[in-house]
Amino acid sequence: MSNALQTPLTGEPVETSAANHGTEQPVTNAPPPLTFIMPAQLPPPLPKQPAQNVIARHWRGELSLPRSYWINYLVLGIGVGLAFGPLGAAINQRGVEQPVWWLISLGLTWIAITLFTIWSATGVWRAATAYRRAGKRFWGATAKVTIALGALNLVYSLLFVAIPQGLGIFEIAAGDVRLASHQFKVLSNGTMLDFSGGISFGTAKEFATMLKAMDNVRTVRLNSNGGRIAEAQKISDLIKARGLSTYVTHQCASACTIMFLGGKQRHLHANARLGFHQPHFRGMTASEQRISIAREQERLQNFGLSHAFAERANAAGPSDMWFPEESELVRERVVTSIFTPPPPKPVVAAAPAQPTPALRSVPAIIATRN
Repeated sequence: MSNALQTPLTGEPVETSAANHGTEQPVTNAPPPLTFIMPAQLPPPLPKQPAQNVIARHWRGELSLPRSYWINYLVLGIGVGLAFGPLGAAINQRGVEQPVWWLISLGLTWIAITLFTIWSATGVWRAATAYRRAGKRFWGATAKVTIALGALNLVYSLLFVAIPQGLGIFEIAAGDVRLASHQFKVLSNGTMLDFSGGISFGTAKEFATMLKAMDNVRTVRLNSNGGRIAEAQKISDLIKARGLSTYVTHQCASACTIMFLGGKQRHLHANARLGFHQPHFRGMTASEQRISIAREQERLQNFGLSHAFAERANAAGPSDMWFPEESELVRERVVTSIFTPPPPKPVVAAAPAQPTPALRSVPAIIATRN
């Protein structure tokens, strides 16, 4: 504030005589009134500088097209694919135990892939636009075509892989309503456990509960068109651990055959059938399908079946079914015995009763005497 005073205040003493003491003296050298000078207005703040990190610069298209395309889009894209590939396989393999977490993990994985693709593709597109403005139209156009094809591939993957897989997992978590219902029956005074219907999520836990309550069970009778492979393998392990026999009276197809092969002795009714085909899940890619088929072939070989039979069993498509002949099933040790019920004994018809001869009416002769 002292800089704003126009006239400084002096500190020199003023002498007064004794005669003037006590009398009012006029002030001749009074200082002028205080005035202030307003400071100059501050300049406006400088505009906020945009972020200069690589992620932001790529997004704005400030990096060169070669760096944006070859490093940020292609190399990093391959790295993301290599990272999420094994992660997705691990999630798919372990997720069947907890379908809710499986669904959440799948959703987060696809969200991360989508965000990375949008970021990398947008940066390359903007860098390609700057490239074209600089006169390098060919490479700018080529980069944009590549980005457009990549965007179409992402949309295809979301529509035909991610969403179907999510729906399939949601179906499992919701109780597998699409599969046929199943039921258990205790037969032959507790020595036989009958299972029929679809193999849905949670069936193995029900099966284990039934076995714990049945100390005398010796045979598991199966009639099913299949269902969840993981559940069927758990049931097969339970059957093998107890040393139980399996028996099919009508049809055991698809995943049901895994349960059947867990039996120590495997019996098949002469009129029954075993059906095999490729595994399938919604949204499976071609590579995932090949991996799944190889896994199922290995599973059958672990049951003691030949490599040729395992290949043949997985040759039929998911919508088809292969029913081997009885001779092949016996030769490959798929079944240990074929149960042929004895023919019914002929019923001897009773001899028809002899008809009673009809009585003839004889006219009565009345003797008369004359």
